[in-house]
Amino acid sequence: SSGINAEWPLRPGFQICSVDGELSKKPLSYGQKFVLKTLPGSGGELSLWSDRATFTMCAPKSRLPVVQLQATNNWNVVWQILCKNPLIRMEMEGKPVAVGEPIIVNHCKTNQHLACMAEHQHRTPYGKEMEVCCKTFLDSHKAEMEPNIWTLVVDCQQ
Repeated sequence: SSGINAEWPLRPGFQICSVDGELSKKPLSYGQKFVLKTLPGSGGELSLWSDRATFTMCAPKSRLPVVQLQATNNWNVVWQILCKNPLIRMEMEGKPVAVGEPIIVNHCKTNQHLACMAEHQHRTPYGKEMEVCCKTFLDSHKAEMEPNIWTLVVDCQQ
């Protein structure tokens, strides 16, 4: 789920790991493949997972491809960051991703983008949250729409 408030929630976050499972020492680049994992310990080091939607495996409210946390390490947990602007996407490949910039998180297996569904909300112990799925939403100009736009946030309190 994705929270409605823009403030950093008081809950476990994610760490960006290389595909082989190690924490990367270099900055993340556009087009670089990575795995999003929960923090070790209370987070359980689970990976963000998605696959194509089926009749039995889909998001509960939108019925789109599900995104969930699983303890697997296969192609279903590999993601990459794309530049928001499709006109300069190829030029940005390999350049470092700036914190706070709007980005697109792309699932490598399905080539669909991570999406936050504002129209599908539910209550959790953390408050009202929106459903997260894996679906590319394009406008009439073939540019990604608001549900596919994300921002990286870094914890500076270490």
